[in-house]
Amino acid sequence: MAALPRRLAQPLPLVGIVLLAVSAAGYIAVAAGSRTHDSEVVVAAHELPAGTRLTSGDLRLARLSAGAQLLAQLVPAAGETALVGRRLATPVLAGLPVGRDSVAGPGGGPAAFTLTVSALHALGGNLAVGDRVSVLATFSSANGAATARVIARHLAVLAVGQPPVGIDQASATVPVTVALPDPGIASELALANSVGKIDLLRDGGNAAAVIGSAATDGNGAAP
Repeated sequence: MAALPRRLAQPLPLVGIVLLAVSAAGYIAVAAGSRTHDSEVVVAAHELPAGTRLTSGDLRLARLSAGAQLLAQLVPAAGETALVGRRLATPVLAGLPVGRDSVAGPGGGPAAFTLTVSALHALGGNLAVGDRVSVLATFSSANGAATARVIARHLAVLAVGQPPVGIDQASATVPVTVALPDPGIASELALANSVGKIDLLRDGGNAAAVIGSAATDGNGAAP
């Protein structure tokens, strides 16, 4: 074996060479572990709120370049058909991939509650699945006094019934099913739906707006 040049045989140069070799090996290992892969995954065709029962029109395929660890958390193209009919446990924005954890198990879904609302007080028939609503309840007392207050805010509408055929819309009621991020409010909704009058407010882009309470005395005037 040929002798190393005298400068390379010195202890400090040898240490430097070893460190450079170790650094190069580490870089190669990191680069190999961070390689991206091209794969087709399922993405939301439009904004999908939590509780949405998926249809083929809600989904599309898109090619994504990402690490293997990330791709393993997403639904691949081969799983698109299996998603139809399942409910979302979490919302998915339009164009974003559908994660495996975003989909509820068979028969599963978010906690939900069905309100029975006058058709005219459910936006007059303009309420649609995917809308976000606030639930307001008005309670009346025996002396004619009334109090109105907010029961819940920004609930996703999962289903909307249609008024029965042949019944005047002014007196018809429709079932409206909403997702409950906090099941603890179910008892308040049940009480309001039983002894009060329910109104639904579409939140639109004003979900953070403050909605105060209101009250009148027995003569219909504010106390």
